[in-house]
Amino acid sequence: MSQKLLKYFLKLGTTGFGGPLALVSQMRVDLVENQKLISPKDFDQAFTLIKAMPGPLAFQMAVHCGYKLSSFTGACIAGFGLIFPAFTMMLVLGVFYSQIIVVTGIKTFFTGMQFSVAAIILMSLKSFIINYKKSILFWLICLASLFLFFYKIIPESILIVGFGSLVVFFNYVKKNTVSTSLSVSGALFIFNEPEKLLQIFKTCFTAGALVFGTGLAAFPFLQSQFVDQLGWLSISVFNDGVTFGQMTPGPVTISTTFMGYKMAGFSGAICATLALLIPPFFHMTTWFPKAMSWLSLQTWITHFILGSTAAVVGCLLVTVYKMNSSEISDISFWIIFILTIAILYFKPKFSVIKILICAGFLNLCFQLILRFMS
Repeated sequence: MSQKLLKYFLKLGTTGFGGPLALVSQMRVDLVENQKLISPKDFDQAFTLIKAMPGPLAFQMAVHCGYKLSSFTGACIAGFGLIFPAFTMMLVLGVFYSQIIVVTGIKTFFTGMQFSVAAIILMSLKSFIINYKKSILFWLICLASLFLFFYKIIPESILIVGFGSLVVFFNYVKKNTVSTSLSVSGALFIFNEPEKLLQIFKTCFTAGALVFGTGLAAFPFLQSQFVDQLGWLSISVFNDGVTFGQMTPGPVTISTTFMGYKMAGFSGAICATLALLIPPFFHMTTWFPKAMSWLSLQTWITHFILGSTAAVVGCLLVTVYKMNSSEISDISFWIIFILTIAILYFKPKFSVIKILICAGFLNLCFQLILRFMS
């Protein structure tokens, strides 16, 4: 079983383009429908609850499936298999980034891909919003978190957990007020630059432990720490890291490998990747298998998801704006942005990697035309 698991998840990690939902969908087809190794009920229940948890969705589902099939060993194999191919790709991109970026036209190509990534992230919000689009409370929290995060009044992780807890408390008070008439009682390895590595570890560990809303939700937090507060990454390098994460197979949070490398070399890449993945791996191999059935019966979990998801949407909107604030006046940004949204709207299963490559070439064409006209 171990060899089969390793082979399967290495293949999925190498060929699994399209983001976390595409990866999870492929796991369901292969492990539930085709091979019948996991029951539909177990898979769907786990997926529902993992969506409510912090950490990368696809990675956690892979670890959970591995644990289900071959206990702790299977969890380790599944997590490694899914992450290793993308980790290697991101490391190579990090090593040769400086050489690649100075080649004529490459920066323009990456910029076009970045424009498309902005649209891809916004379209991915559809999966966050679909269950709450008629909830006034959801949109109020979304706007509040957008304002508070944009002006840096409250950190993103506190917003997500805080609004989730606030909705739980609000519904508890509301329920008890109605029923009881106002009765409301009740370790790092030794590497170079240990201080820098410790900060990278703490930041990525916090993102993996506290940031709800699939892997994309980690980007606002990582940007606020590495770009805005610490200044260890420029916004352009951060954007390229996010773009590379969209280009490679596997979870989009593998972008942290690239970011870690650019901040502290190979040790930074390992540190950032492990720190982000340790919390969700711990969840999937300890309490989660035993608590899954209990959590699914708790009424408060739906209220917490509503509040935390609304906060995630607000923070993601701010992040997308900040990632592209210097290019918003560029006509090529809007053309690529709108075209990407149109393609994903009318053909949601269209290959993301093809969209990104086309966006890069399209931006190259735009810049050549503008140069020729001037």
